Amino acid sequence: MNNRVCLFVMAVILSFPRFAHPEETKKTKESLITMDEVVVTGTRSEERVERIPANVTVIDQEAIKNSSAKSVPDLLRSQEGIVVRDLLANGKSAQVDLRGFGEAAPYNNLILVDGRRVNEIDLSGVDWTQIPLDQIERIEIVRGTGTVLYGDNAVGGVINIITKTPSDRFAFSAGAIAGSYSRNQEHVSVSGGQGSFAASFYGGYDSTQGYRENNDYRAKDVGGKIVYDVAQFLSLNVTGSYHEDDYGLPGPLTKDQLAVNRRTSLDPLDKAETEDGYVKLGSEVFFGNWGNLVADLSYRSRDSKSDFPDSLFPYVIDSQIETYGFTPRYVHKGDLIGHNNTLITGADFYRIDQDLKTYSGFLSSSTTLTGLADISRDSYGVYVNDDFSVLENLILTLGARHEKADYDLHQRDLSAFPLAPLDETVEVSENAYTAGLTWLYSGKSALFGRYNRSFRFPLTDELVLFDYVAGNIRVNQNLKPQTGDHYEVGARHFFTSNLQANITFYRAEIKDEIFFNKATFTNENYDQTLHQGMEIGCRADLFEILTLFGSYTYEKATFRDGPFDGKDIPAVPRNKFNIGLRIHDVIPQLVFSADYFYVGDSYLISDQANRFERLESYYTLNLRLSYAWKWVNVFAGVNNVTDQEYSEYGLIGGFASTPYYYPAPERNWVGGIEIRY
Repeated sequence: MNNRVCLFVMAVILSFPRFAHPEETKKTKESLITMDEVVVTGTRSEERVERIPANVTVIDQEAIKNSSAKSVPDLLRSQEGIVVRDLLANGKSAQVDLRGFGEAAPYNNLILVDGRRVNEIDLSGVDWTQIPLDQIERIEIVRGTGTVLYGDNAVGGVINIITKTPSDRFAFSAGAIAGSYSRNQEHVSVSGGQGSFAASFYGGYDSTQGYRENNDYRAKDVGGKIVYDVAQFLSLNVTGSYHEDDYGLPGPLTKDQLAVNRRTSLDPLDKAETEDGYVKLGSEVFFGNWGNLVADLSYRSRDSKSDFPDSLFPYVIDSQIETYGFTPRYVHKGDLIGHNNTLITGADFYRIDQDLKTYSGFLSSSTTLTGLADISRDSYGVYVNDDFSVLENLILTLGARHEKADYDLHQRDLSAFPLAPLDETVEVSENAYTAGLTWLYSGKSALFGRYNRSFRFPLTDELVLFDYVAGNIRVNQNLKPQTGDHYEVGARHFFTSNLQANITFYRAEIKDEIFFNKATFTNENYDQTLHQGMEIGCRADLFEILTLFGSYTYEKATFRDGPFDGKDIPAVPRNKFNIGLRIHDVIPQLVFSADYFYVGDSYLISDQANRFERLESYYTLNLRLSYAWKWVNVFAGVNNVTDQEYSEYGLIGGFASTPYYYPAPERNWVGGIEIRY
């Protein structure tokens, strides 16, 4: 990037006049006192956004309610620094990319639900449909590595989905949604409490035939949360949910096939299903001036099955994963040598067990058991992070983490010509560090800069190799943990209480980045890659009836040295921006929303040599109108108003290295009604 341009943009933001008269300044100061935005993801404890040395965004309840999103990835599309690739157009297998990791994005971003990690140990990625939209209170996004506080996977950033917490006030809601492609969704929830006890429960059903053939999706969800303040010094909570779904796998199409019928499927019988449930017990003990102790104990069980009944080589993959977690931490907020100080130290313990069965056949519709795997991973991480106020408006952040993981790998080939079995253990460990500085130069306006060291451990699928030449299953001994050095500076500036903007420049020098090399059909380390870019966001509330917002992202991710020196990392567009508006209360309780999204072109996945055509740039325009009357809220919307034909996901596939694409939906509509009490 041109350094002079970067410095100029930052200087413009910081020097922009406040243009507020005294009465407005007074109101602004009151707003700063009463409207401070507090997040928990940036420090694993409650902290005001402006004190965190990172680009942090909160998608609140109002933004969720007024969006046209039908899944969490849809909500994230408008955020700077994030690119969404939704293969099935239902959120199930969507890839959310923070800071340009392309195909490997699902393994370089950490996703949390109420602070509980939901990334898997294999290549299955994150299931974004496990939490219904109507149960989300807010989503916190911390861009840039969060490895010190969270460990493995948190390279590009951390996204924390925070669900609604019940109170002693009785609340009830029920709603229904209908839309294109036979979409129908129903949900109901109830919450309430008495004194120090409160509980909530919800249930939902979601179904659609999908945009394409064999693109159907059906899901059921139930869940709830209980909070109990046992005493002034002790609070307990229990959260749990169960999700099940079944869906079609339509597969990709070539460009010629898209031209004939972009809604067709070449795999009309491929199917998959999931059962996913978890329970989490949380506790917080308050020691007064001596701080507080927080501990979460969680269990998750996930069963998934994929069925590919090909006429020549049918096969089935059946996976069962159990995850146990224990994450205690101690938080102390007080004075240190006369200065404000926040100390957090803790440990993360996880055990993950996976039973994997594969069934296959040849020239037959039936399959037999041909593969059996018993895989486990035990990990622990210990960390400390401290925020020290050098001055009242100058905060120094320092932190460190050590993490270790042990893999126990057992795999059997039960085919007619079996490979030698695998029975091995693998041990990896890494350290991470952070150092940051935040200057609160005016109210909630702040400058920040920080350095971080990150790491990512290999996934189990990346570690195991089927060597048909040597005739065995073995560990990929050449695969090392990925590490990185990250640098970023940024500013959050409030021109007035109703006008704000932020800008961040970042640079990540990654060593041994893990990627899939199609030429060798193995997961390998690439010696050096470089991820750098700029993120800009802004928001303006005007005339009490109009809200304008937008974001722009420039990111350049390239290979350095080696066979792909100077080539772009596939699936990382250089440019992305969005513009949106909300017109509200011209007629009381009537809200009109419009959102425009643009994503630039990028190389197809697996095209590390940049030899093939690019995935074309695209844009969409979504409109939505909602009206609330007493207990009733109704809405209607149109997505992709201009009826664009585009694809979010493209790859080089097959032995012939053919470009393939997953087509996205054309113009479609949605409408719904909800009753809240």
